[in-house]
Amino acid sequence: MSDLKYQLAMERRLERRQRRREEYRRGLRPMAIAAWNITKEHNVGSLVRTAHAAAAEEVVLVGEREWNLEAARTSELYTTVTQLSDAAAFRRYREEKGWDLVAVELDARAVNLFDVEYPERPCFLLGAEIGGIPADLLDEAKLVVQIPQWGLVPSLNLAVAGSIVLYDFLGKRHRSGRLNRPDGGLAAQPPAGYDVDHTE
Repeated sequence: MSDLKYQLAMERRLERRQRRREEYRRGLRPMAIAAWNITKEHNVGSLVRTAHAAAAEEVVLVGEREWNLEAARTSELYTTVTQLSDAAAFRRYREEKGWDLVAVELDARAVNLFDVEYPERPCFLLGAEIGGIPADLLDEAKLVVQIPQWGLVPSLNLAVAGSIVLYDFLGKRHRSGRLNRPDGGLAAQPPAGYDVDHTE
């Protein structure tokens, strides 16, 4: 392939990708998922992939650790991933975005996942594989959720836990009649000039 043909092909590919990203973002759900100082890179990639599938507005990573793009399987091209340095930056960012902090943690204050009623704009925070969520962030949470378990090992893989709470939030919205496109798919084309980039 000549340089010109290659360049034109790449331009068309980028245009298609941008068009698909805009179509996808019209149907984002009012939720985010955050991960605190994750040690296992592939967990973050898997979490980004799930957030993309569920049409979460964004994934927020708190801490300096890198993450594994391979596990995301190109989801990172369409889903916003924001990386913040520490708890203070995370706190400021949540306030700016209007997210309600929902911690997913084994804690005496936790509400059983099956009984929980979520705030309208939850940001689900998952803790590090070792050490969990810091106490000060737990104290700031509007809600602490515990996923019930019956096994002898009282923990779930971080990416699995994130997937459960995202889909539980969507399921409860669906049962209350507040979830469009429950069978999946992109949002319908909006009228010309109408911007619904961050609506459900």
